[in-house]
Amino acid sequence: MTTTTATRTQATPVQIGEQLVQLLRAADTCTEQVIARQPGVFGHINAALVELLRTQGWGANQADEVIRAVMLDPSATLQETMRLMQAPVVTQAMAEQVRVAACKQLDMKPDYVHGLQLLPEWDDSDHQWVITWPGVEWTPMFPYGGFNADGIEYPEAELPPGVWVERLNDYSVSVNAR
Repeated sequence: MTTTTATRTQATPVQIGEQLVQLLRAADTCTEQVIARQPGVFGHINAALVELLRTQGWGANQADEVIRAVMLDPSATLQETMRLMQAPVVTQAMAEQVRVAACKQLDMKPDYVHGLQLLPEWDDSDHQWVITWPGVEWTPMFPYGGFNADGIEYPEAELPPGVWVERLNDYSVSVNAR
């Protein structure tokens, strides 16, 4: 009786992702509805692929876009599609520059303890940073300036290159990459 020693090689997340894409394509073409439907096998493989992409820094919506794109082109690879669709990242330093610009627009010292706060986004995986000032309606004028409800005029704020803001409500904005 002979024994063989199995050697294991470690797969990278991209290699696993490519295999999941192949399985997803196979499930998508299957005529058995138990396999091809949501949340059947197709849905579970899709969810696994989204989660794999999230471990690589992709938001859920961005991951869905990558998966849709790779599924539309049978010759596309996951790695190349990810490279083409790589979402830019807003660093904490970039988000802090936006917070400082908002403080300047509001004529507030950036180190004011009860002023604008920079926080990691807590609710949406596609946004990385949020600037908030609870209880004070400041976002309708940021960054474009204008008059508030009391008739006070605010100048336009200059944002650092590569970022834009999205108003979430009267008290907070998300900082996004261009």
